[in-house]
Amino acid sequence: MFFPSYALNIAGSEWFIIFIVIIIFIFPKKIGSISKTIGKFVGEYEKAKGKIMEQKNMFVSDASISVEDHVYKGPQIQRPISSEREKLEIIAKSLNINSDNIVDDELRNLISLKLKETHNKETN
Repeated sequence: MFFPSYALNIAGSEWFIIFIVIIIFIFPKKIGSISKTIGKFVGEYEKAKGKIMEQKNMFVSDASISVEDHVYKGPQIQRPISSEREKLEIIAKSLNINSDNIVDDELRNLISLKLKETHNKETN
């Protein structure tokens, strides 16, 4: 009854730290060569991964995606936007919607309708 029964609850990261400490105490002179070996392994892995990605990109070409699909079509914003109203006005201006004397909710609805309309034109 002198020693309470504690369960050792050691997870994966704790085992890794214990393993590193043991290596440092048992093999202090081999740490440099071990780290070089790990570095070479990681370098070879990255090189092989790059080659596989290049080969994949050579053989797999998606003809359905054109250059125009990757062109940004939204408003050009040059500074931080300070309010929701300002954001709505910039979007409305880019969609040729007059935002004068229109409340926020109505402006959101107009923007939504205009975006749906342009999306329908592009898909047809």
